[in-house]
Amino acid sequence: MDLEFSGLSEKDGDYPDRITQAEILSVLDNPKHRLSPLEGYPRKDCYTIACGYSSKKRILLIVSNIEKLKRKILQVKVADEEEIEHFYCTG
Repeated sequence: MDLEFSGLSEKDGDYPDRITQAEILSVLDNPKHRLSPLEGYPRKDCYTIACGYSSKKRILLIVSNIEKLKRKILQVKVADEEEIEHFYCTG
């Protein structure tokens, strides 16, 4: 599936901790990443959160939705311990 990064802006601080588009892609390309629906959104809206190891050996959380057969990346961050446990270990 194609990715779209137009929902993120470097000048608005949407790439914290020097996360890059290549690192985001490395998480989504990792076959062991976990993809979960985001609670509180209708299924028809297809909002998901991906959690997995990146090429820089850290675990990222990536919020996205599907628009016109593309995965639009909306938010990204380095996961903290509780988020890793919730989205990756028990996901």
